[in-house]
Amino acid sequence: MIRLLLSDLRHHAGSWAWTAVVALVAASAVAGQFRVAHGAFAAAEAAGDPTMIDGAESVSGIIIIGVVFAAVAVLSSTSNLAVSQRERDHGLWKALGMSPSMVRLVIQGQLLVLGLLASLAAVPLSLPISRFMMHRLVSDGAALPGAVPQWKPADLIWTAIISAGTLVMGGRGAAKRASRTPEALLLRGSGGQRAQWSAGRVLKGLLRLLWAAAAAAGWAAEFLVIRNGTNGEDIFMAVFSGALSGLILVCILCSWLSPVLERLLSALIPSPGVAWHVAGRTCALETRRSAATVLPFVVTIGLVAIAFGPASVSPDVSADAFSSVFGLPFLVSWTGGVAVIAMSAGRRRRDAALLRAAGAMERDVLAIEVLEGLLHAAAATILGLLVTVGTAVLLSEALHRSLAGILADFPWTTLGLVCAATLATTCLAVVVSARAGALAGEQSLGQVLRARD
Repeated sequence: MIRLLLSDLRHHAGSWAWTAVVALVAASAVAGQFRVAHGAFAAAEAAGDPTMIDGAESVSGIIIIGVVFAAVAVLSSTSNLAVSQRERDHGLWKALGMSPSMVRLVIQGQLLVLGLLASLAAVPLSLPISRFMMHRLVSDGAALPGAVPQWKPADLIWTAIISAGTLVMGGRGAAKRASRTPEALLLRGSGGQRAQWSAGRVLKGLLRLLWAAAAAAGWAAEFLVIRNGTNGEDIFMAVFSGALSGLILVCILCSWLSPVLERLLSALIPSPGVAWHVAGRTCALETRRSAATVLPFVVTIGLVAIAFGPASVSPDVSADAFSSVFGLPFLVSWTGGVAVIAMSAGRRRRDAALLRAAGAMERDVLAIEVLEGLLHAAAATILGLLVTVGTAVLLSEALHRSLAGILADFPWTTLGLVCAATLATTCLAVVVSARAGALAGEQSLGQVLRARD
């Protein structure tokens, strides 16, 4: 089993490349933030001021929570998509006599190996990252002068648990589908598109609803803390925790909400010609790909709202400090968004080839690709704005101001720039991924259609 696991990783390194990139970026960010948190706390402890120590603990907690959340969200989405795209290989394994349990073990073992390798590589990479972030925190007043990043051996274990564990758990559902789906469906590449109901699927949906209810309850609990609280620091932490709970709630429901939003947008917005219709149908049918594309950008927009929202409405909160704290989570989520689009390049090239074979002109194919990116960006923006509104409600209660006044003072310029960057990134990445084969060398339609993901 180990020989198959390692040889398959080596021979299909291209299929795992983007998953490895995301895992490496996420692990480096996690390890770097551990270094920063240890350094900030050690500097505060050396100063001997209880207030500074409490502040360092709060900042360190926010730092770790932010980057771990982004890493978990992005890695789980990426690993699930990566495993789903290898279903033809999994079908071949089963056709050659591999048992379903062995298929599942090999897939999860591959994800574990990728996560462990990323964690090891993250140790040296995290050093320059942590130095840069510590410099930003010190200059922004979020850490004491003289604070330097510190590394502890246990950080490697925690980094491995977060990165490797999230990859394994994120790909667990796809691994189970691969083990339970008949090899004929896997070899046709339709194993992941089955829509029949089952007890496992119902249970999975109920668990998702329970997690969503827990996140909603967390937001409501923090709202009550803000309403009844008198301590400024407690209220500040409640605003942050509540805003993060709102972001978690939206992320949990993203796989359900994003396809619905894209269908509604394609149906409600009139457009001449067939390009808009085809783009909408593509997003509606490829629900797993659509949700995986939207989720990282939802995290990005939500983090911007959490980072800059409080600073825009309260003079006591520094925008620079918040941007320093959420800099790495932002990078992780953005990298994940680009990676998910790049991972679907093979299928997009085949979709474009089918359109050309059916007689579509080149400008129509390009329009469909751009409009698909537009739908993904629009869905991410809408879901990100839900997080923004949830954060604004908490701030309204904390500052005893009207919701309209809070929303009026929100950093809409910054959010608009992020949304515009999301639109440009998704459209450009979709177009480039769909045309990657042509950029590498001209291929016939038959070669593209026979190509694998």
